[in-house]
Amino acid sequence: MDALLVATIVQANVDVATAGLDEQVAFGALDRPPPDMARRRVSISRVADSLDLRFETVRRRINRLKEKGAIVSDAAGVIVPESYFHTPANAATVIAIDALAAQTYWRLADLGYFNDRPLPSPPYHPPEHPYRAVARHFMSYALRLGGEMRLLCVDYMNLLLVLNLSYLNTADLGDARSPTPAADGAPLVADADKTPVSIAALARDSGVPFETTRRRLAKLAEQDICRAVGGGYIIPTDTILRFAQTLAPVNEMNLTRLYRNCALVGAVEGWQTKPPIFKAS
Repeated sequence: MDALLVATIVQANVDVATAGLDEQVAFGALDRPPPDMARRRVSISRVADSLDLRFETVRRRINRLKEKGAIVSDAAGVIVPESYFHTPANAATVIAIDALAAQTYWRLADLGYFNDRPLPSPPYHPPEHPYRAVARHFMSYALRLGGEMRLLCVDYMNLLLVLNLSYLNTADLGDARSPTPAADGAPLVADADKTPVSIAALARDSGVPFETTRRRLAKLAEQDICRAVGGGYIIPTDTILRFAQTLAPVNEMNLTRLYRNCALVGAVEGWQTKPPIFKAS
């Protein structure tokens, strides 16, 4: 939840500063985040409204983030300060997001995704790879997709639990899993191969109180989003298929938008010059 709050605040802070392509490129390099003076403050109530979360929940979490130095505030609102982006941890995160975007690009390219969705040629050829521009576009994509998924789960807290539960159900399988094709050919892990996760384990891993987790899982089970199995819970295959079918049209639009933006700032051109390790095998 804290990561969602930080991402939402960052996007609101830099929307104006990176509104145009010139600005996206200017603040695209790893060591060039927008300065504090260019960041637009955002109110806690606006953050809460945009995520459809209770004001008090957001205020309490933001105060904890302020204590950690991740957020600063004044009368105009809150920002994630420039100093946050000059830490080794943030640099590593930004580079990892760029690597994920590149790997996804090559997988899509291998599948022929861009054959009828040609990407534009970049008007700029920046001397440094636009890591931060890619991270901003990728987070914007993730927030849009998260917003659509949130509607299927009622709210972001439920979405957090659903995503984490789905991950924990198959985490022990690693890369050795043998997915079973679904009716439409999609490779999915069979429900029988998933590891049920206890309420306590999910609460601990998600950073959500036990009672909140228990209450929400019970409601999600009533809505046939998760299922109680063997002393724990799983996200069944039919839920994953239902979500995928619902999200596919809007995700295609958002995915195409993401890679068009990455192409315009010169990122795709940069990925194409990287070693083959970045390409899907």
